[in-house]
Amino acid sequence: TSSVSRSNAASSICKHGGSGSINTAVTSASASSTQKSDPHRSVLLQCYVELKSSVNVEDHVLDYLYSNFVISKSLRDRIRSDCTTAESKAGMLLDELPSCGASAFREFVDALIASKTSVHQKLAKKLMDMAKNST
Repeated sequence: TSSVSRSNAASSICKHGGSGSINTAVTSASASSTQKSDPHRSVLLQCYVELKSSVNVEDHVLDYLYSNFVISKSLRDRIRSDCTTAESKAGMLLDELPSCGASAFREFVDALIASKTSVHQKLAKKLMDMAKNST
């Protein structure tokens, strides 16, 4: 029943429902399986630590994703209220992003580009380069 609850929660927090979330403790076997089935999810997993420590989601990213119907208002508000550090906010967003629909990865990259910070610009380029190489 917990997987049903988790699935229902995912569809209620993302505008484009779906299933799954990032699990930072993946094995190499499941990582290669993920890479074959969803290259964008694989890229997020590979860059999880760097993204979590470098992305400031309050710097335009959350509002961009909300205004482009990628995340719900409840997820945006929950990230802002439940997480006290920039790293924990980025982590929560990264955990939820794969269940937010097929366009979530591209919209996340676009949000990084639109934030106009040099760190976000470099990360956006890295994510896109890795995504191109994994398909």
